[in-house]
Amino acid sequence: MEEPKLILTVKNNKNNKCIIEILNRLYLKDLNSKAEEIIKNVILVYTSLTPIMAYGLLISAPPSCLAKIYPVDLVIHSVKEREIIDKITEFLKKNIQFKTFYVDCYDRGIKINCREVEIGIGIGLRGFASVDYKNPEKVIVVNVIKDSTYMSVIKKGQEKVSVISLR
Repeated sequence: MEEPKLILTVKNNKNNKCIIEILNRLYLKDLNSKAEEIIKNVILVYTSLTPIMAYGLLISAPPSCLAKIYPVDLVIHSVKEREIIDKITEFLKKNIQFKTFYVDCYDRGIKINCREVEIGIGIGLRGFASVDYKNPEKVIVVNVIKDSTYMSVIKKGQEKVSVISLR
């Protein structure tokens, strides 16, 4: 099966209507797009579009039910902290294009030690980029959902869906 291109968080009690609204936006460019609620209020989007193209379609006219949108840059089929840290730092060292960052980790539907993941990635990137919580160039978002881990590299606040995103 193909990998998801977006992770969406949905406002409470809006999931069924939201999937229809999401697909209506994505069908403009990809009629084979799929969206599924993997756990309560978290939807994975599958499409042939690039993550940033799919993100652009949704953020340009966001469904009112959406809370956050994360373009997926890396999928790891593991929820083991050490494996997550190793694979993300290895990926970022090859593809790093920022000088400052911080890591946000979310465990959704599974309990892992997010603090260990955040610190481990920070230490793993020492010498390549510096941790900066106030003015980072990028935020590395790690979403651990069920049996997989999804990494996004975004600008601070880019994931939030609001009226501000329409300017």
